[in-house]
Amino acid sequence: MTIIHNHLRKELLFLFLSITTLFLLTGCQKQPSLNFGSSYVPDNGQTNIIVIDSSTINMSTVYTDSVATAATGYLMVGSYHDAYLGQMSSTGYIQLQPPATLPTLNYLVDTYDSIGMVMIFKTNNPFYGDTTIPQTYQVQEIDTLFQLAPFEPAWYSNRSLPLGPVIGQGSVFITPTRSTTTERTDTVLIPMDKSLGQQLYDLVYNKSDTMTTLKTFQQYFPGLAISEASGSQGNIYGFRDSSIMRIYYRENDAGGVSTTKYIDFTLNNKSYQFNSLSANWAGSPIANLNKPTSLSQPPPLTSSAQTGHASYVQTIGGLNVKLTFPYLNAIAQRPDYIGLLRAELTVIPLAGSFTTTYTLPPQVGIYSTDLHNLIGSPLPAVGTATQQTGNLALNYFLPLQTSYTYDVTNFVATQIVNTAPGADSTGLMLSIPSPTGDATFKRLVIADQTYPANQRIILSVYYISLYPHQ
Repeated sequence: MTIIHNHLRKELLFLFLSITTLFLLTGCQKQPSLNFGSSYVPDNGQTNIIVIDSSTINMSTVYTDSVATAATGYLMVGSYHDAYLGQMSSTGYIQLQPPATLPTLNYLVDTYDSIGMVMIFKTNNPFYGDTTIPQTYQVQEIDTLFQLAPFEPAWYSNRSLPLGPVIGQGSVFITPTRSTTTERTDTVLIPMDKSLGQQLYDLVYNKSDTMTTLKTFQQYFPGLAISEASGSQGNIYGFRDSSIMRIYYRENDAGGVSTTKYIDFTLNNKSYQFNSLSANWAGSPIANLNKPTSLSQPPPLTSSAQTGHASYVQTIGGLNVKLTFPYLNAIAQRPDYIGLLRAELTVIPLAGSFTTTYTLPPQVGIYSTDLHNLIGSPLPAVGTATQQTGNLALNYFLPLQTSYTYDVTNFVATQIVNTAPGADSTGLMLSIPSPTGDATFKRLVIADQTYPANQRIILSVYYISLYPHQ
């Protein structure tokens, strides 16, 4: 659709540049009379501002099968089912260390009690899914050395390690919007195998090299993996990486008074705390999403036509949206075109795809990309160097009034005159910016141009036209 604006109103800076272009390019044309003040006043109806908001936008979901999930500060644990993205599960891995100073234990007065995994959830920790469902978590010991291969730079979402049998399990009901309640607490205690605790307690008592030498301890006890027990699903919670394995014991004094004490095994190496993700897309709109077939292959893209006429942003799940504009340079070839004024991209989430349970990401970044489908540099708004994140306007009651908006003038100004080979593959990428994108399962579903105009993504290009439009 083309909309006519007969008054420029605000964009005086662009107006000065456009007038210079007008005199250079239209020497034989009758020149309009222009007044420079708080508004723009054309003469003889010959100069207008045109907005085109019907540009073709090709939309695709780009899938990356490995995302950096180490050192996010959170053990993401749980599982949930999403009508749009299928089943998603996350297991948190953690490497522990014994206390720097071991307590001096006395078998005459000290008595071993139990062992458990203490996990901390506080207000503003990430979570996603149905929080009304109780969760059952399980703990397993890592059954191999917890180390990267020589060619691996870091731990990624597609990595996992061999695990031993379940050594701990517990159920909990968490209220994520409140820090503590009478029955629902922000501290989750998962009881663990008492015999394991006894073994570790004995090593502390003897001040064994296994406890006093970190390398020896990590060979003896590589680490733990915490996951949701089979059959328990509903949400994924982000627990602080300050979670600990705790041995409880009792100290009894001569008067018969018993005091509970504990020995804490804490996070050793922050970069060795990572989250392993698995997804089952069967039966979902992205069931046929293209996957990479080799390590050297650029992230593959899948057209929105193959994914339910929508595309999907969930960066932790490896999903980002690529936008290309195949006919954008046709605007510059219009006979009335003088110069670009501004361009704005409006992203409207698919109505019905978001709720107070399956919430939208509050920030979605916009980046350059090319035929390799990689995330490039952030696209700043005109006159700034600040990264754009969409300025989300959220309305649960009137979902079609929910939108992300971006100033894409800089991109359009370049692309509108780009006739180089591969120009059709140059575009924009929507992705949740780091570090938020590394620890949130919030997602965005965007309808393609088969949907009505008020329900889909729109590019609005404003340009100055020499000729009158009635």
